[in-house]
Amino acid sequence: MTGQAFDDKNKHDFDKNTELLAQGIMQIASDKSLKPTAAELGRITGIHRNTIRQRRWPLERLEAIKDTRRMEVLAQRVKAEKKQDPKTILMQRLEKSRLEVLYWFNRFQEAESSFASIDKRLSTVRESRDYYVQVTEEQRLTIKQQETEIQKLRDALHMVSVNLEESK
Repeated sequence: MTGQAFDDKNKHDFDKNTELLAQGIMQIASDKSLKPTAAELGRITGIHRNTIRQRRWPLERLEAIKDTRRMEVLAQRVKAEKKQDPKTILMQRLEKSRLEVLYWFNRFQEAESSFASIDKRLSTVRESRDYYVQVTEEQRLTIKQQETEIQKLRDALHMVSVNLEESK
């Protein structure tokens, strides 16, 4: 084959792929169950994703389809919100407020309960500390008295031993 034949074949393949891509994009645009992605377009048309990526226009059209679908979803949400009457909206807000008040009330009750138990433990620790300080003071006093008595006994022993030595 000559260069001209290759050019004709390439042009024919290019045109055929262009037509397939256009049909695939139209199919994706019309069917909401098909994802507007290059992979999906490649699956539908049988053309490799890299070939699709080399041509920028199919990706731009797929992105436009995505944007259109996003806008449709937003429009449906706004339409659904508009259909609700103001009384229903206010009742929903009131219910949300009640739930929030209940949540914070429960948190307050938990904090108050925690405070009460910690306060009780603190008073128990203080009483225990005071008791042991008192016992310690009593023990120190007893030790001091016993040291004084020991010193008296030593002095008495010393006197007795001195008297015994003198009497010898």
